[in-house]
Amino acid sequence: MPANLPPQYFEIEKKYREAKEPREKLVYLQQLLAVVPKHKGTEKLQAELKTKMSKLREAIKKRKRSGGSGGSWFQVEKQGAGQVVLVGLPNSGKSTLLNTLTNARAEVGSYPFTTNLPQIGMLEYEDIKIQIVDTPPLHKDAPPWLFGLYRNGDLLLIVLDCTNDPFSDFQQINDIINERNIFIKKNEFGDIKDAIIVLNKYEMSDAQVQTDSFLQQYQTDYRIIIEPGKDMIRLENLKKTIFDALNIIRVYTKKIGHPIDKKDPVVFKKGTTVIEAAEYIHKDFKKNLKFARLWNDSGYKGQRVEKSYILADGDIIEFHI
Repeated sequence: MPANLPPQYFEIEKKYREAKEPREKLVYLQQLLAVVPKHKGTEKLQAELKTKMSKLREAIKKRKRSGGSGGSWFQVEKQGAGQVVLVGLPNSGKSTLLNTLTNARAEVGSYPFTTNLPQIGMLEYEDIKIQIVDTPPLHKDAPPWLFGLYRNGDLLLIVLDCTNDPFSDFQQINDIINERNIFIKKNEFGDIKDAIIVLNKYEMSDAQVQTDSFLQQYQTDYRIIIEPGKDMIRLENLKKTIFDALNIIRVYTKKIGHPIDKKDPVVFKKGTTVIEAAEYIHKDFKKNLKFARLWNDSGYKGQRVEKSYILADGDIIEFHI
């Protein structure tokens, strides 16, 4: 069976081959594993990638034992329609959530600090993919690059263990990130970072009271979701909440004289206009655009729209140059 690898795979593979630092190579390998289609034709490739990852991890450990730094900075290049970064204290359940949301297979342990490097997976939501990045546990002496990941991400997913004390844990997380000028609530010091709070381990009997109390106190100020576990309805709700929080829309382009084909959308931020979308697709479109036609579920059936028209999720646009 052929592998049928997506173009994205080869773009990441090129960056992996060019990378010099072992930890950087490891991040690219994780991205490669995340985008590989999961079927029988790729089983050998998946095994090879996992073997390379295992060897790199061992090399990094040896380097640290011998006195080397093993690298001091990590960046995760954005892929897909948006980048969502998981935040949590030790043993909060971030890796389990990553595995639930994506096709990643991050190591999960019942002990703290199982994740010591960024772990990457791709969340499939309808016809787009959203990058989910698991990170090492947050603590007051966390390395600077971890806060760089938080700042660079489009959205934070804050995971709280409800079998512990979610109030105390949430306060601790807020205190640590606030010291680094990262805020998830309006304040006088800086910009607000979009965030969703995920309440984990809710179904355990000793956690339900804590969860209900937390919801009562914070649900008016924050987006709060109960971790889905195996509940498909809650899982779809979390996916939709992530999509909505990213503040993005999907726009489909139509070729003149061809039927409508709603696939492979272009992703824009909400508020994008027709002329801005045209420029994004091709820089010459902005200068040469004569007019555009629009189709959507709100009554447009190919009518002309102004260049200043603000696009909405699901719009189909036909550019006339």
